[in-house]
Amino acid sequence: MINKRILFLVLICFFTLIKSQTHRFIYEYKFVPDSTKIDSIITENTRLEIFKDHSEFVSDLTAIRDSLSATRKNIDEEDGAFPIGNYKNIVYKSKELNYTLEFVGIQPFKVLQNEKLNWKLLKETKKLQGYHCQKAIINFGKRNWEAWFTQEIPLQEGPSIFGNLPGLIIQMNDEKNQHSFSLIANYKTSNVKTNIIEKPYLLSATINRSQFNKKWNIYRNNPIGGTEQFMIINPGLLSGKSFDAHGNEMDMTQAKREELNYAKKLIADVNNYLDLELYK
Repeated sequence: MINKRILFLVLICFFTLIKSQTHRFIYEYKFVPDSTKIDSIITENTRLEIFKDHSEFVSDLTAIRDSLSATRKNIDEEDGAFPIGNYKNIVYKSKELNYTLEFVGIQPFKVLQNEKLNWKLLKETKKLQGYHCQKAIINFGKRNWEAWFTQEIPLQEGPSIFGNLPGLIIQMNDEKNQHSFSLIANYKTSNVKTNIIEKPYLLSATINRSQFNKKWNIYRNNPIGGTEQFMIINPGLLSGKSFDAHGNEMDMTQAKREELNYAKKLIADVNNYLDLELYK
């Protein structure tokens, strides 16, 4: 009787563990941030996390950092041991809701992605990462893309916004090879927590693509620095004074000027977006 009870408890624990697992796919993402410097390529690992009712696509570095920051205090922006990823966007996909997290300066927006991905499946096949793959092509975000998917992993998923194929996307890139994704690892994990963490004073509003594009163009034509933008988003929260790490009051006029120059430089240097239609 005791052995049966023990076996019963073990089985309950086993099935609970299985249900609480997610499937994680790691894609190596290579991209050219500045279209005028096509030889300047950034490489970063990204994470596609498959939950029971939705999927999330995020920077693997940022997800690791956010997970560690939940258990360790005083992880600041300059902590080299816990770097922030260059891939800032987040993609959320479910049957009810699809959105990408995009930024206008420091302000995040959940941009609804309701457009259906209409792929053209080709007969061309090849082996990738040990999987039998088939080729598909699509035009999205003012770019022509080619993807290689496998029905050996029957998930209609892929990196970034891409999916809706008869199997998992193993590799894909745009025709100029300025954005490319390649699956390098996949495994089960006991993670059941979302990778999407909202910051208390930078909550994201939900808008459509057209609304985001208008906000982006207003900002691009008249950029402002991060502190000034934060004060506009949260009126009355800051006193207007700022202090350095040693507690010395900073010259806010100079600080705002430097932040404005940084914002302008970022707009100039990061112009080759994956979705050119959204940032046109």
